[in-house]
Amino acid sequence: MKKAQIQGQVFIYILTLIITAGILLYSYNAIKVINENANKVELVNFKDSLKQDFEKMSSDYDSSETETYTVPSKIKKICFYQNIGEEPFFPQMPNDLDPWIVDSIKDTDNNVFLVGDSPDSMKLSRIEISEGKILCINISSNRLKLRLTGLGDGVSVEQA
Repeated sequence: MKKAQIQGQVFIYILTLIITAGILLYSYNAIKVINENANKVELVNFKDSLKQDFEKMSSDYDSSETETYTVPSKIKKICFYQNIGEEPFFPQMPNDLDPWIVDSIKDTDNNVFLVGDSPDSMKLSRIEISEGKILCINISSNRLKLRLTGLGDGVSVEQA
């Protein structure tokens, strides 16, 4: 084999490595984007399902249902807040409550808070909680089981 042929083969090997690395990098980024989009869709589906069930139960006075939800894996805890109309500007909150939830309660009208990698909140129909003003449920196995009772103009919620 001549010296020029060896140098040509080395060039081809290096070029092959660069192209392979580029393909792998592109594939990794594409898979990452697909996973992020799947997580967003999963979150939107969960929030829509929760909203639909609350709207349905809100108008059914004194009817109860136990609902089981598949919760996105990034959500570790969900909190429901009972907003009681005329409240003091700084309502009394439990000491172990996440600070961003306290801020959201003071600054927004939201009454459901999703705690996880990227916190989120939403507004559902009027919520009533049997004990206290806030109900926080830790999520295990990506499942959430709630007992919803219609109040005619809101929903009573408790962990099932």
